[in-house]
Amino acid sequence: MTLLLAGLLLSQNFDAASVRLGPPANTGRFTMTGGPGTNDPTFLRYSNVPLKRVLMIAYDVKYWQIAGPDWLNTQRFDITARLPEGTTRDQSLAMMRNLLTERFQMAVHRETKELPIYALLKDKTGTKLKASTDEAGDVNAIATVKKDEGKDGFPVLTPGAPGIVVETRNGRARISGFHSDLSKLADFLSTQLGRPVLDQTEIGGTFDFAVYYRPENAAVEDTNPYPEIFGALREQLGLRLEARKGPVEMLVIDRIEKVPSGN
Repeated sequence: MTLLLAGLLLSQNFDAASVRLGPPANTGRFTMTGGPGTNDPTFLRYSNVPLKRVLMIAYDVKYWQIAGPDWLNTQRFDITARLPEGTTRDQSLAMMRNLLTERFQMAVHRETKELPIYALLKDKTGTKLKASTDEAGDVNAIATVKKDEGKDGFPVLTPGAPGIVVETRNGRARISGFHSDLSKLADFLSTQLGRPVLDQTEIGGTFDFAVYYRPENAAVEDTNPYPEIFGALREQLGLRLEARKGPVEMLVIDRIEKVPSGN
């Protein structure tokens, strides 16, 4: 096994950077803005963000591909960084890996493991997906909830960036997708089901959709008309989940400090 001291062989660094510990177990909204390809290409602003989200971007992995301590999901951080003019996205990711290595004394390695997974597949009844028609929104925009309640009993949602939003209310849940491809839906389902979900539908394009379901721990009542997520996907989108085993590349955190070093 080879440990990777991220950035050991790289010279790219931010012009300046700050990493500050936030409140523990904060579940409020986090934001990640700026950087190459945005309207603020020379400044990154990550506010109230779990470190696992930063690792996902820096190492180009999914949520379920990271094996590390539980606090990566709960402890929040504020990270700001100034980039040199003309920095590319790949260079900015290398800079972030270097920053994490230096401030958190981090060492990682990659390995492939045979794990239980779900395959996201087309159901034999046919798909019921609606292709996106409107233009995609700003990649930095945040979905907002209006005060009005829709006919479905959930708040009216104004989409922000392309992606997926989930809301729960009275033992019911709604997944809303905006300009989302099915790989993003699979990634989201991975966080809900506790194991990797791989998109094997072979369906391209982006879609707008809503899936209504009963969360796993919700009470089964006459007033809750929704099935669990497996049935909801099949009935409402024409997709199904099949339990399998498959190779999954993992980013394993071998060493990491919870408190970052000084700025």
